[in-house]
Amino acid sequence: MAGLLPARPCCQLSELLGVYYGSRGRLLGNPPGRSAYFSLLRNVVARKVVRLGRAVAHMEAKYQAVKTSKRMSFFLELALPAELVPAFSHPPARGLPDAACDRKAMLRGLFLGCGSVNSPNTRYHLEFVAPTPSWASAIARMVDESGVKAGITKRGGQSVVYVKDGDGIVRLLSIMGASRAVMEFENVRVVREVSGEVNRRLNFETANIGKTIGSGLRQAAAIGQLEAEGRLDRLPPALREMARWRSQNPELNLGELAGRMKLSKSAVNHRLRRLQELAQTNGNGAAPKHERRSA
Repeated sequence: MAGLLPARPCCQLSELLGVYYGSRGRLLGNPPGRSAYFSLLRNVVARKVVRLGRAVAHMEAKYQAVKTSKRMSFFLELALPAELVPAFSHPPARGLPDAACDRKAMLRGLFLGCGSVNSPNTRYHLEFVAPTPSWASAIARMVDESGVKAGITKRGGQSVVYVKDGDGIVRLLSIMGASRAVMEFENVRVVREVSGEVNRRLNFETANIGKTIGSGLRQAAAIGQLEAEGRLDRLPPALREMARWRSQNPELNLGELAGRMKLSKSAVNHRLRRLQELAQTNGNGAAPKHERRSA
């Protein structure tokens, strides 16, 4: 976005005002208003301000870069023509342009001045740290007019306008002219969504496998109990066949077992349930003594 220079003079001024207000710019000089002062954290944005100032009214710029132990800061002064001083002193209610193209340019400038967006590898989050609560309302209104749902919150005593919807962030970046960032954002988002879907399917399959194996082992244990008590050979042929198949294939689910035996799932389920019920009763069809006492 810092490399994009609007073609129309009105859009150039709107973007310059967006950076000015977004970065908490102020007027300097005696009388006040001879120059607009910018305090910025990105060199590319500082260069963009110089280009916009020259494009709008051949404004002279004073530029200073200051390095501290934590960060670099870039300070700019643009000499303002007298006719532009009122535009740099309007509150947001009066400072918002009417034309749609000018609003898009101002929104882009505000993002360059006080905005940021997370990498979609972690979470979807775009925000404007607004200079004042009134500017937060104005930014949220412009975002909403773009067809994107925005919220406002307080953080560290500052008003923050945020967007947490991935589609909304893509749309807003596109409107502000960050086409390359949109492509990168979409690529990462696709990888993230595919990875999430794979993980969900893997977790689902793992849970199903665990459930199937648990059921198979319980059924095999019941069959083993019937065989140890000498009752398996006295069961009807259908149940004996079912016991043999389950003992040999404890890892198969009902559908797979039914397919191997050429039976319906309900028939297989009924026979397995019957084998488990028989294992829980004694040879006379009654529950074991310890079960009857606990009951």
